[in-house]
Amino acid sequence: MIDFAALRARLPFMGRALLVGVPAGALLDWLDTPIPWMIGPMVAVAILNLCGIRALSIPYGRQTGQIILGSAVSIYFTPPVVAALGANTGLILLATLSAFLIGGLGAFVMNKVSGVNPKSAFFASIPGGSMAMANLADKYNAQIPPVAVAHSLRVSILVIVIPYFMTYGGVPIEILPYKPDLPVDYSVIAIWLLAGGILGELSERVGFHNGCFMTPILVGAGLTMYGVELSLIPGWMADFAQLMFGLILGERYERAFFARHKLFIPFAIVNAFFIILASVGVALLIAWASDIPLSTLIIATAPGGLAEMTIVAQALQVGVPLVIAFHMARIIVVNIGTQYIYLGAMRVLGKKPDEEYRE
Repeated sequence: MIDFAALRARLPFMGRALLVGVPAGALLDWLDTPIPWMIGPMVAVAILNLCGIRALSIPYGRQTGQIILGSAVSIYFTPPVVAALGANTGLILLATLSAFLIGGLGAFVMNKVSGVNPKSAFFASIPGGSMAMANLADKYNAQIPPVAVAHSLRVSILVIVIPYFMTYGGVPIEILPYKPDLPVDYSVIAIWLLAGGILGELSERVGFHNGCFMTPILVGAGLTMYGVELSLIPGWMADFAQLMFGLILGERYERAFFARHKLFIPFAIVNAFFIILASVGVALLIAWASDIPLSTLIIATAPGGLAEMTIVAQALQVGVPLVIAFHMARIIVVNIGTQYIYLGAMRVLGKKPDEEYRE
């Protein structure tokens, strides 16, 4: 049920976010920069919040953006594409397992340069879902603030750095022929988004992670696999989804929170770039050992959020299905496996998993 009193109190803060976010997105769009409607609002809203002027995202903005994005990319999953994904299962598994190695090395770096205890550095560095890692940190008595700051900064850095690096850094972008040639049919879109929204909300209520994103993908992909022609999602709707994600990412930069942990921020940035560069190294190795374009692999192995990296892949027109498959595997395996790797390490070290860490 919608709390209208809370919504009314939130309206001025939402207005501020839109007042700076929309012009920022329009400016970057006019400048023809990569994913302008996510980067522009994210930076503008983050700056506003860090200046102490609170700006908030739109309620249900995440779900709305995920439903649109999931619907937009589901039509990529044609039978030949699904067969290609199956042929690359080994490489997807290799990239997924490398996330644990990269996260472990990142934790070592963070612990040494920042002084954050190893337990907190571990959960801050494993590139899984930010909420999942924060929950594990809380469960095992680690410091939650370093974990939250590290994951927020890493995703924000990725959203900015990867598209610009791919566009202007000399990486050849090979556009893969995954996108079906379909018309825009608003009657189909209306039914599709409504069904996706209902099923996505129900799936999240029963605990399906990223349900509003994954459910439209699974349903749309199933229909596409069986030859049902859906519809392209028009560009303005994709831009709206970017805007929703940009506002949400910018909202995370709360002045009081970052002020309390400002000494940790430089170390979190070092850690983020280390993990990102290590992930690019994995992309280079897989590109050398396979025929998958490097441009696709850089996004597929990037330690960012599934939805954010899908937006980047779609905007740059690289292998969207491969990017989704790589990130789905990483998030599922990492979110499930991190706890057991941590418990195993504590057992080897002879420590209690939830004990307070002392130097």
